[in-house]
Amino acid sequence: MLKKLFLVTVLFTLVQIPSANAETGYRYWGYFQAPSGASSWTAAMTGPSVEVRDGDVEGWTFTASSNDIPATPPMMDPDFAELCGEVSEVAGKVRVGLVVDFGASQIAPSGETPREFFRDCVVVDQGSVGLDVLNAVLDVRAADSGLICGIAGYPSEECGAEIDISVLSGPEEEPLAIEKTGENEATSNNSFALIGLAVIALLAGVVALRRRSAK
Repeated sequence: MLKKLFLVTVLFTLVQIPSANAETGYRYWGYFQAPSGASSWTAAMTGPSVEVRDGDVEGWTFTASSNDIPATPPMMDPDFAELCGEVSEVAGKVRVGLVVDFGASQIAPSGETPREFFRDCVVVDQGSVGLDVLNAVLDVRAADSGLICGIAGYPSEECGAEIDISVLSGPEEEPLAIEKTGENEATSNNSFALIGLAVIALLAGVVALRRRSAK
């Protein structure tokens, strides 16, 4: 049910979201995946409700994006051999690499400091999904909708906050590796950013539906 809800929300948002002001964006936990054998990240099209396989790598990054500025994947490439190369296979279990990037300080909520980069090899039962991998090693705070709001206590309270995206043009922009795109890349990067915004819209959509049903 959760997987279907995320898919419906993504498709709805891609159609319905108007072009956002270039100075407005969102900060949130971006979810990325790298199936076994992949050497680069792919932005997840659903929440962490898909079954993981031995050799997969899961990635989370606290990021910010808008229509003009794409979300950034974790700073570490999804290298399963580096993460799990020394972990032996176990019957009935799967080995999954996990990378959690807490983002740069200029997008941190007021009064908070990003935590240290986290990486590990997580061994979970066969049939586990992405959320099981994350929950196995770190505390997770999620909204009723399933949207991941906080990982390891960061951020402490907010969930998918709207922000002034101009913070990305400060002196710490380089570590984020976020750049405005040229004309040839604008279409693909705008779509990439909208996927991130679609996940944020899920929380608002679920709250609105609950309010309507309560009337």
